[in-house]
Amino acid sequence: MKHDRNTAPYRREVLPPPESLVTNGRFNLGTFNGPIANVNPLDARRPLGVPLPRALAGFRLKEWEALQLGNEQCFMLVVLYDLKLASLVQFIYYDRREGNKHLYETIVPSWRVRVPSSLRDTVARYRSRRFSIEIHNDLARGLVTVSVSASSFKRLPDVRGRFECLHAINIEPIVVCQPFAENRAMYSHKCLMPMRGALTLGGREIAFDPASSFAILDDHKGFYPYALRYDWVTGAGFDSRKRLVGFNLTDNQVRDPERYNENCLWISGRMHPLPPIRITRPDGDMGRWSVRDAFGMVDIGFTPVVDGVIDMNLGAVKIDYHGPFGEYDGCIVDANGKKVSVETFFGMGERKYLRA
Repeated sequence: MKHDRNTAPYRREVLPPPESLVTNGRFNLGTFNGPIANVNPLDARRPLGVPLPRALAGFRLKEWEALQLGNEQCFMLVVLYDLKLASLVQFIYYDRREGNKHLYETIVPSWRVRVPSSLRDTVARYRSRRFSIEIHNDLARGLVTVSVSASSFKRLPDVRGRFECLHAINIEPIVVCQPFAENRAMYSHKCLMPMRGALTLGGREIAFDPASSFAILDDHKGFYPYALRYDWVTGAGFDSRKRLVGFNLTDNQVRDPERYNENCLWISGRMHPLPPIRITRPDGDMGRWSVRDAFGMVDIGFTPVVDGVIDMNLGAVKIDYHGPFGEYDGCIVDANGKKVSVETFFGMGERKYLRA
């Protein structure tokens, strides 16, 4: 769909963040431009529609903290995902020049992974003798620090990395609280930031400069439906003016997606809300994906270069997941009606179905 208007036709209200995600038992729905200090979904009144003990409601709350990190040389994914039935821990390194992917992954009991309740001086963590991930959220200092290490792990190269993601005062996240049903909602804090750090992979050292490296944070909690479905793409890069540009685009199960969605474009730290989108894959999961909206603001393609697959069917629990990394083309229109090219940007997409 082509955009031929002088001004962007879509608008969505962006509010200052509330102090708490839930107040007097009710979710504070909306799109916000700053972190929520008290992320308290378990204080919601009957989020699953029936009265349940707090512990049982917590068992239905999906929680994760993840980051995408990269530059022109590589793209990385760090994930701590608490499904409550089990937890997924991942570090993925993909070399964009050589086409090599290293997947460090384990599935462990839920109690082995810590996903914190907020981003205010908290730590997300998994530790074992051979594989560890730690994410220190310190937004008061404008930092999210990521540490990763693995040694003698599944015949993969030893890896050790430390990255500082610069969530400074001039960096605007997109923070949302969106409804699935009456007082049943999800929360997400996503942010594109410059990143600095270093990685040692099998004896090879790689440095990351904030002038050419990025990180995208995804802090997430939700009372998702039993059968969860969504499509998602995210990517980033530096444009011809050396501005850090990126986007987050999701098509999920929220009510009234024109009013409630987590779609946005970031340009040099500023967040521009975007309309609902649809993702089509006429040639399958590893063919080119088309991402468009109904307002003529998003018209991009995603070409996967390497897939990530989880295929599990245990009866009550089923996962049908594709999460490829790949390259973007096309353009997105910002809040001022100007086209922004995403040619040569890199990132990932997801097609997820989860029954749990």
